[in-house]
Amino acid sequence: MKLRQVAVIALTAPYVRADTPADHPANGVRNCVFVRIDAEDGRSGWGEAYSGCYATEVTVAALRRLRPALLQCRSDDPAQIMREVRFRNRYWAMRGVGAGAISAIESAVYDLYAQQQGKPLWQVLGGQGGGGKVLAYASAGDNSFGPEQIYAQARRVREQGFRAYKLRCGGGAGDTPQDRLAWDVERVAAARQAIGPDGSVFVDVGVGQRPQTWPRQWAERYLRALSPYRIGFLEEPAMTYDVKGYAALQRLGLTPIAAGESFTDPQEFAPFFEAQALGVAQPDAAVVGGPASAVTVCRMAQEHGVPVCLHAWSAGVGIAQNLHAAWACANVLAIEWPISQHPPQTQPAAGLVRFQDGYLLASTKPGLAVDVSDELLKRYPYRPDCERDF
Repeated sequence: MKLRQVAVIALTAPYVRADTPADHPANGVRNCVFVRIDAEDGRSGWGEAYSGCYATEVTVAALRRLRPALLQCRSDDPAQIMREVRFRNRYWAMRGVGAGAISAIESAVYDLYAQQQGKPLWQVLGGQGGGGKVLAYASAGDNSFGPEQIYAQARRVREQGFRAYKLRCGGGAGDTPQDRLAWDVERVAAARQAIGPDGSVFVDVGVGQRPQTWPRQWAERYLRALSPYRIGFLEEPAMTYDVKGYAALQRLGLTPIAAGESFTDPQEFAPFFEAQALGVAQPDAAVVGGPASAVTVCRMAQEHGVPVCLHAWSAGVGIAQNLHAAWACANVLAIEWPISQHPPQTQPAAGLVRFQDGYLLASTKPGLAVDVSDELLKRYPYRPDCERDF
């Protein structure tokens, strides 16, 4: 496989989170960064780095730095190409944006290889996986919503065919469980009522993205108060690398503890698995190094008896990366499905998505099977200073 050209493409497009007002802090516009690698046989492979949403120009620079190395590669083995790429980053990008940005390159390289093999990417990554489908959970439930709004939204997504729903709890910056716990219990109860006894409700408190650390007892209070509602997991109830804190909460046996969405290398999961600190692992194939790297995490999780729910909040190419990783692995319980309006999210994966009875059916098309049109690229050129905060 001789590579002819590597294009790094940043976009800025309108973004609206479901059911929120126009002046909501998350709304307005949102950036993304795609990579297109063209091979000499005329095929193109696509990838996305989720860090492009938060650190657009840094992500673009990290990816452009690797173009000369990629254009020197002459291999039909995508794993060998990625070893060479990671070698070039070894000194300065073992973790963080430089490592996570490679997710886009790994996706594009494997996309090309799967196209050449005439197989869907998920088959190249591992085979039949979970039987050709993966449960999608509707990810919405803004922290600002009261119980009535949560009920209405969860009921609507259930009527649209979703069997699972996630809401945010814990409030905004400066809020504490003393401020929010009773209200959040009402909100979770509303979600459970709306989604029904046979559906799944997940809760994200996002401590890793908060300016203040939650003492462990705050997370314990949430776990005890929410356990009657049979939530599928409590996401990020401790700071990002607090292995001991996660292990202590997981040992309570009240609700599976979930984390890992911001890890930029599969080995960041290893101490959590070794400490039995996770009830659910949450790699993101647009963050952890790419779709093959996400599959590596899934296999590590399986060895430790831990199920996986893939995090996915990027644009459409990154969501496709996560879908193929999910279809490749038998221990994936669900994949996150953002409920928002964002053309770079919805358009590239539109031809890939087949939604049936709450599940996303595996693609039969060769490669990643995304469609990034020239019209999309021309309509939403990158605008500086539009990076998203937490």
